[in-house]
Amino acid sequence: MLRTPEARLYRSLWSDGSIDLVAGLSLVVIGMGYVLNFAFVTAIVAPLALVAWMTLRSRVVEPRTGRAVPRRDRRERARAELVISAIAGATLLAAALGAAWAVRADLLPATEAVDGLPAVLVALLALADSALTLSPRFAWYAVLLVLGGVLTVVLGAGPGLPLVVVGVVAAVTGGVLLARLLADTPRVGEE
Repeated sequence: MLRTPEARLYRSLWSDGSIDLVAGLSLVVIGMGYVLNFAFVTAIVAPLALVAWMTLRSRVVEPRTGRAVPRRDRRERARAELVISAIAGATLLAAALGAAWAVRADLLPATEAVDGLPAVLVALLALADSALTLSPRFAWYAVLLVLGGVLTVVLGAGPGLPLVVVGVVAAVTGGVLLARLLADTPRVGEE
């Protein structure tokens, strides 16, 4: 899969851990919002996370790694994959809501089934990230999220706990990757 130098370079763009760190911390905040009944937090976290990630990349990562711009065909393919991911996410959301509505209350209350939905939807985003970045660690986050979503429904734990747990895993992974980058790579022009 990563036979060409361009494919290896593209994958390395995402190996610094900054996206894991910011996404993981965002999941922790969103999950805690669910736990503490401040669900409105989810509306403000995504834009703030995007700004935080772009700032972290531009001020910490890119001065060490430089900035690579993928070829036009790679950018177009990534854009098409993002559209496909959005369509798949909307379809999954509709299917999950339909399934929750269709489940009879005496078998499984729909509110309990819906509690697993946030983790499953974020898992879909993690799978899309895995495909877009060519990085398998995002697929592992997706597996953990789906398992967490299922456990949430089975145990009746509420939607926040799997987001917090997987958020911590992603943030720690990102922190370790970013710390390695900082330790191993001086700023351009510093050596």
